[in-house]
Parts: sequence; structure tokens; C-alpha cells
Amino acid sequence: MRRVSRLESRISGEIEKPFKASGTYMIGSIQRNFTSSGRPKKWEGLADSTIRQRRRGSGRGGVKPLIDTARLKNSMDKRIRTTELEIGTGMVQAKRQHFGYPKGEGRGHSKTPARPFMMFQDPEDYDAIGRIFSRHVRS
Repeated sequence: MRRVSRLESRISGEIEKPFKASGTYMIGSIQRNFTSSGRPKKWEGLADSTIRQRRRGSGRGGVKPLIDTARLKNSMDKRIRTTELEIGTGMVQAKRQHFGYPKGEGRGHSKTPARPFMMFQDPEDYDAIGRIFSRHVRS
């Protein structure tokens, strides 16, 4: 049983390496979605009212969607479990920005167009992740 336990521990440690490398790559790909203002399809531009509000606020006042303060972009994180990798963010506004929001009543309920940022590019990203795991299997 001790040998099996040691083997399990060694395998768990080894599988973590390609998960870490893949997670780092995936976060980089998501951040490229932000800097490109959407990939492969560009996101809808900001409303004039949003641009005016940004210029008055504490951000940089830029016109790029989802990147005024870059808090959402920089909040991406990875979590590795035994056999899975999870990429995400804990920011409350992430869901609204990714999927969009229909117009509602009151302050803060304006229409938000969908700007999907939590996505990977096919085949570019899938091929890169495949190469990461292939290198690990060969080593």
C-alpha cells in the first residue's frame, strides 16, 4: 500500500506540470482577447455615455471595452485539482460583461452588449495546449 501511495503521489505531482503550463497559456490567451477588443470577432464599441463617464471617473478614460482599469482582465486565475484545471475570475461583473445584459429599470441597469472574453481560439489555443501535454508525455 505504501508503494501505491508513493506512486499516486508522484503521478499527481507530475500531472500538475502540464496543468500549470496550460493554465498560464490559457490566461494569456484570455488576456489577448481583452487587448484585441475581442477575438475572432471584435466586441461592440462603448456607448457615448460610457465614454463620457470614464473620462470623469478614476479610470484612464479610454475607449476600449472592458479595459479601462484592467481589473477584470488582470483578475484571471487558475485552480488545479487532481485531474482538472479551472480558469476563471471572482469579479461580480464578469458574467454581465461576458454574456451581456438586457436593459432594465433604474441606475446601473442599462443594456450591456455581450463581450465574450472567456474563450479560446480554435485551432490556435487547442493546438498549443495539445503540444504542452505532448511534451509532458514524451519527457
